[in-house]
Amino acid sequence: MKYILTLAALFVAASIAHAEIRYRVQPQPETNQLAITVTIPTNAPETLVQAPRWMPGFYMLLNYGARLKDFSATGVGDKPVELTAVDDHTWKINSAGAKQVTLRYRAPLEFQDGIGHYSGIAAYVYVVGRTQERCKLTIETPQDMKVAVGLDGSGPEYSADSYDTLADNPVTLGSYYEETYTVAGKPHVIALRGTGAGQIDKKLLREACETVAKIETEFMGGAPYGKYVWHFSVRSGGAGGSGLEHLSSTEISLGSGFSRRTAGLLAHEFFHLWNVKRIRSQVLGPFDYTQLPKTGALWWLEGTTDYFSTLLLGRFGWTSEQDLYADIATNVRNLRRSEARLTVSPYDSSYRVGETNNGRGNSNGFGLSYYDNGFVVGLCLDLEILAQTGGKRSLDDVEFALWKKCRNNQSGFAEDEIRKQLIHAGGESFGPLYDKLVLAAGELPVQQALAHVGLELTERGGIRSVGTPTPEQLRLRQLWLSKKRGRK
Repeated sequence: MKYILTLAALFVAASIAHAEIRYRVQPQPETNQLAITVTIPTNAPETLVQAPRWMPGFYMLLNYGARLKDFSATGVGDKPVELTAVDDHTWKINSAGAKQVTLRYRAPLEFQDGIGHYSGIAAYVYVVGRTQERCKLTIETPQDMKVAVGLDGSGPEYSADSYDTLADNPVTLGSYYEETYTVAGKPHVIALRGTGAGQIDKKLLREACETVAKIETEFMGGAPYGKYVWHFSVRSGGAGGSGLEHLSSTEISLGSGFSRRTAGLLAHEFFHLWNVKRIRSQVLGPFDYTQLPKTGALWWLEGTTDYFSTLLLGRFGWTSEQDLYADIATNVRNLRRSEARLTVSPYDSSYRVGETNNGRGNSNGFGLSYYDNGFVVGLCLDLEILAQTGGKRSLDDVEFALWKKCRNNQSGFAEDEIRKQLIHAGGESFGPLYDKLVLAAGELPVQQALAHVGLELTERGGIRSVGTPTPEQLRLRQLWLSKKRGRK
């Protein structure tokens, strides 16, 4: 359902634009719930609140409103006021004559073994038309209960410059295992929970977290956050994992068999601090939480993020050159297993993701994975820029140009901005090359790209050095793998 703001409504919104919306959260471990109170300054006759229908970073409609319950609202003198459910994610409060209204409801809390965790998107409703107003969060817990959250402030009170920031910060609380370290002058917290938390190699995990933070903040020229929280859920056994990026934190699920190679997942999620969270398409913030965003750049924001994070681990010595080649080969094989690569472009795989799953969307792509094709497109573009500029430019320059355009809370980039920056970095030929690799479906020129640095794909799908690389190929390979080719 859409709501059209009249001029009167716009005037009302403007008159309270500097108000602070206050959220109070009271964990109730015995029932696996959160008791949430939202205090909303208002001078409107009606106040609409909504629960998000999707979570940034996870492009799928999930109907968070269905998980909230026990709604009630009060006005002047804390007297009950009329509250009406408009649909499964929208509620209308009769706020006539009140300077503020208070909404109360309950949300799910994951709580086990003395440790709780919840996502902001799944817990906090927002006031329709007012997501960019400042928010204050109070988490009321016993004094001996720790809280880990990436927001400014310290327990029990935290602040956010908007609902977008508030909701994009998950919370871990209770008796979780905690470690801290400092990188780029900023505090970083590791908050560990789950059945495998006592089994994972904590020394290696901390080393990986700290190394990833050092590598990527050095590469990008500093840390764009006040503090950072690693929210880890560890299961017993296994070594794989998955993650979801946030504005100053990440939620990562890991197997207790964590190894140096698993650090690639950490590096991917941390690099999202730039790609997606700040270097982003214009539709990716401020958000419309009622419908999935449409951008053709997810191949860059997810797949090329994976390329950069994988390459940086090798360039800075965390993984070996052969590890890098193996990772490249894996992405190429994954892409070539999908027949859809011949009919679906990287752009369409990104832009049409909301058409999948009967219109509910997914976080992998339309037709084929924008992770796999974005990784391989990034590889091809990087090596082609290196070759065409004699090693003077690379895909790094495109990333830095996008960062310059988007940093310091600037608006996101237009759909054609990556194409423009490729031309600026590599020359006019990169316009048609972008059109071929990104806007059109078909086989990507991996063999041609690797040849620039004296490498080739084998018949079995691996990557090896050609018989006798030329001095120029070896020079370009050295530049490609060198951390010195980064920020100038």
